[in-house]
Amino acid sequence: MRSYYKGGSSSSNDNMMEKKPAIKFTKLFINGEFVDSVSGKTFETIDPRNGEVLGRIAEGDQNDVDLAVKAARGAFDHGPWPRLPGCVCQFSLSLSP
Repeated sequence: MRSYYKGGSSSSNDNMMEKKPAIKFTKLFINGEFVDSVSGKTFETIDPRNGEVLGRIAEGDQNDVDLAVKAARGAFDHGPWPRLPGCVCQFSLSLSP
């Protein structure tokens, strides 16, 4: 395997490549909550370094998109965001990671 890592010894590079990434979120984030897909379908996420299955992720489809859009529309129409002064919105966005 060709490594593009610059610095450190090859053994430290090998150790970095062996670490399995943590999968923190496997559900869809809709209306402020992590939820399973409406259909219950999932898909495997694969580590491209070695082909290992890292986890199963909720597979969203049109029904999930419809729910997310409805939730976003409701938050926009009835939430505080669109009524805040522009400077507050800009400041809030600048704090986002």
